[in-house]
Amino acid sequence: MYSERDMQEINGRIRKNWLVLVPILAVLLAAYVYGLEASVQWVSMVAGALLVVAACYGLLAYLMPNYRYKGFLIDMAQGLSRDVKGTVVEIGDKAELQDGAMVLPVRVLLDSDEPAAAIGASAQSRRLGLEEEKDTQGERIVYLNASKRDQFPKAGAEVLLHCYGRHVKSVD
Repeated sequence: MYSERDMQEINGRIRKNWLVLVPILAVLLAAYVYGLEASVQWVSMVAGALLVVAACYGLLAYLMPNYRYKGFLIDMAQGLSRDVKGTVVEIGDKAELQDGAMVLPVRVLLDSDEPAAAIGASAQSRRLGLEEEKDTQGERIVYLNASKRDQFPKAGAEVLLHCYGRHVKSVD
């Protein structure tokens, strides 16, 4: 589901945002410096305030979300994955922001061999004193990137999901 094209798109968006933000900041910085040099107090006050607002807005509204999503894609490509085999019960309709990506919750009913492995891991984690989610019904909730919904099977389909954490990397 994820490809090199996704990384190229996010890099293009980041580059475009920088190409828009840098000239705006340069003009505002020039106006601020002019106001200081010419001793025109109102110009330096307005330009300084606009410089701070433009820098904060550009970084927080445009660049940070894109860099966060880029980090998510890097983690997705390089991180450890696990396989979840089962039947898709339902795909949520409401997207939410998680790890820099808009995702949809997907309920998966695990195959019969999956809970047995979870029980063995649960016993080992209790010996080590680790907390673990209770999974008595053999269901998992994984998260699907909302932009990849058309590539995902419909409810009722048997699937083998390759997941990074709780995010779906690919489907077999």
